[in-house]
Amino acid sequence: MANERLETAIGHVQPGDTFQVIVLKTNSAEGNAVVSKRKADFDVIWQRILDSFESGEIFQANVIDRVKGGLVVDIGVRGFVPATHVGSGKLRNIEKYVGQVLAVKIIEVDKERKKVVLSNKSAEDERRDEARGELFDKTKPGEVLEGTVRRITDYGAFIDLGGVDGLLHISEMSWMRIDHPKEVLKEGEDIKVMVLRLDESGGRISLGLRQVLPDPWNLIKENYKQGDKITVKIGRMVQAGAFVRLPEGAEAFLPVGEINDERVGKPSDVLEEGQDAEVTIIDLRPDERRMVLSMRANPTIGGYRMDPSVGAQMRQGGGGHGGHGGGQGQGQGQGGKRRGGTKFRQPAEDTAPSQRVATGGATIGERLGLLKGLVKQDDSKSE
Repeated sequence: MANERLETAIGHVQPGDTFQVIVLKTNSAEGNAVVSKRKADFDVIWQRILDSFESGEIFQANVIDRVKGGLVVDIGVRGFVPATHVGSGKLRNIEKYVGQVLAVKIIEVDKERKKVVLSNKSAEDERRDEARGELFDKTKPGEVLEGTVRRITDYGAFIDLGGVDGLLHISEMSWMRIDHPKEVLKEGEDIKVMVLRLDESGGRISLGLRQVLPDPWNLIKENYKQGDKITVKIGRMVQAGAFVRLPEGAEAFLPVGEINDERVGKPSDVLEEGQDAEVTIIDLRPDERRMVLSMRANPTIGGYRMDPSVGAQMRQGGGGHGGHGGGQGQGQGQGGKRRGGTKFRQPAEDTAPSQRVATGGATIGERLGLLKGLVKQDDSKSE
């Protein structure tokens, strides 16, 4: 009557119940036919299994045990999911799935041996392909989607958009430069992201987080003006100067040539990370996402000339991340290590009337260019 051994039928069936049976004997010793409900149920289950196998149906199954080589699931009969067909196929701790429900697809059936082999990996891959196709058909760059942080790496985070992953690069996570995605994200967190690029041929989706966050430069535009003196905390230092984080959530730059009235070889000679410093805003362009600071006694306000590539970095935000997705930073070193070398040119006013050229942080080419300019000025005066 049932798969388990019953002492009595009372409580399992009631007079008047209708169900299918298979006739085992037409006449028993008592003269009655012998029938089996259990065998009939088994045949119904196996027919459903065969139908699912032929159609390639994906369905849910409860994981009831962890055995050597894989998992056992309950699909009316015991089904086996090899470890290589669980998740990505490379998982080691598949014990965690016991007691959970998995999406599976039947990949092998042997009725005589009562053997059913299933795959969670195939089911998830198929479902992911369907979700990806639907997303590419219905989504356009600029749209905001909800997703879950599935995995965090050194260079970004993979966001589950409902069965398909998109890459949120580190350079697109914040208006400020961050050293690691874990500073702003945690796995399992639900977030809103903007679709930046869709590459259907490569199956890649590039996402942005800072694009859906308030723009800190709108507040900076209201809170500061050129010539203001403010107290800041020195952040990371590069050969060309030091970055400082503003309370509004953006970064300003203190060039090495503006750290002291005397020439400074490198910022770390006179500054320490985390140090408080009083600075003057000598160049402020919120529309270009740019603020330049000075610690000199009488700095020149305005007219600060910046390398175009550096200006582009500051407009992008993130303060110099290299690599995919951000379009920021000036080259990765070997092994993906970030290098300094952010280049700033000194104000044009510094060359007149005293003819003093502050070359701290400038490249050799820039220094030669400035010196050539001085020579031409001297020649014109002598004439």
